[in-house]
Amino acid sequence: MHMSEFRCIFALAMENISIYSHRYSLTAADIDTRYRMTPAAVLLYYQDSWARFMSCLHLAAFDVVKIQRIWVITEFNAWFTPHAVLWSDDIEVSVWNSEVGSLRLYSEFRMRRSDGVEVAHGYGCWTLLDTEAHRLAALEPVAPQLPLLPETTSDTHRKLRIPADGKPLRQVEHRVNPINLDFNGHVNNRTYLSIAMQSADEAFMDAHSIRRLAIHWLKETFLGDTLLCRSFVLPDAEDGQLCRYLNTVTRGDGQVAAQVYSEWAHGAESIDVAARAKRD
Repeated sequence: MHMSEFRCIFALAMENISIYSHRYSLTAADIDTRYRMTPAAVLLYYQDSWARFMSCLHLAAFDVVKIQRIWVITEFNAWFTPHAVLWSDDIEVSVWNSEVGSLRLYSEFRMRRSDGVEVAHGYGCWTLLDTEAHRLAALEPVAPQLPLLPETTSDTHRKLRIPADGKPLRQVEHRVNPINLDFNGHVNNRTYLSIAMQSADEAFMDAHSIRRLAIHWLKETFLGDTLLCRSFVLPDAEDGQLCRYLNTVTRGDGQVAAQVYSEWAHGAESIDVAARAKRD
C-alpha cells in the first residue's frame, strides 16, 4: 500500500479527511517535444488523484457501480503557471471536494513541484450516471460521505461561455479505434483532448505556452464513429497578451461531442536541457 493511501485511510478512520495528496514521478509520456509537461498529463494526474481520494471515501467507481451508478466528468478547468516541469521530476497533486449540488459535484486540485512551486490548479465537475436509465442520478445518496471545503473554491463554477464567432483554421477527421475506448465501451474522456488537438497548429503550440485549459464533454462517441475535429482562433484577450483557441469534436450527426478551449501566452519557456542533464 502506498504511504499516501495509508495516511488517507488512517485519516478517514479518524473522521478528519478532507484533502488527499499523492506524489507522482513524471514519465517520458508526460513530456512534449520542448520537454514541458503536457496538458493531457495534468488531466490524467488530477483524475487519478481524485479516483484515489474517492476510493478512500468508499465512493470510487467500483463502489458506486454496486448501486448501478458510474462517475462521469463533464467539465475540466485548469490554469497553468509558467514554471517548467521536466521528465523524472516529482509533482504532488492535492485534491478535495468543494461543492455538491443535486446533480453536480465539484472537485478542486493543485499541483506542485517537489520544490513547492505551483504547476497548475483548477477543478472538475462530476456527475453520477444511472447505468440502467442512462440518465443523471441524484447525488443525495452519496452526499453524506463527501467532506467539503467550500471556502477553497478556485472559481465560481459558472460554466464557461465560449464565443461562437471564431475564425476557422483547420479540420481533420478521426475514426474511433479500439485504443480510444475505456472500460465503459465509449471514447475515454482524456482521449477527447488528444483527438481534438489533431486539428491544432503544431508550430503555434511549439512557440507558445498554455495558460488556461477548459474541456466540456457533451456527448458520447463509440467505436467506428467518424469524428470531425475543427480548430478556431477566437478574438484576443482584452490585454492582448493571450491567444485564444477553440477545438471541437463533432459526431456524424452534427452534434458536438467535446469542446476544448485554451489560452496561450506568446513565447515558450526556455528549458536548459544540458544543465538539467548535468544536474541529474
